[in-house]
Amino acid sequence: MAKHTTLKRGQLLKYIGKRWKNLNISNPFMKFLGYDGNGFADLWVEYQGRTLFISIKEVELAV
Repeated sequence: MAKHTTLKRGQLLKYIGKRWKNLNISNPFMKFLGYDGNGFADLWVEYQGRTLFISIKEVELAV
């Protein structure tokens, strides 16, 4: 996703990055919580009740 895309808290995102151990590929949707304080390249998201810190390059807007 492009850095200039403005996200709103609670917006649904789809994870498209590298898979990790606890990623349920049949449910790759995350809720946007906020941007990192150092810019707009990293995001805080909620995934299956856990708060994660990911790169904006690893998600796209969910349709």
